[in-house]
Amino acid sequence: MVTRREDSIKELNKRKTNEQLSAENAALRKKVATLEGQLTDTQIALCDVYEALVGGEQ
Repeated sequence: MVTRREDSIKELNKRKTNEQLSAENAALRKKVATLEGQLTDTQIALCDVYEALVGGEQ
């Protein structure tokens, strides 16, 4: 069975340009880097709490 894709001109005009996609990609990469740093800080803080609870600091 053949399926046809029917895109209207209105829908085609809503597509993002390469420049828009590149800008969005750059913004998302920056956000991911920030979130990675925050996650690392959170993991370190949790390790500190765990060590304090079990008396791991000698």
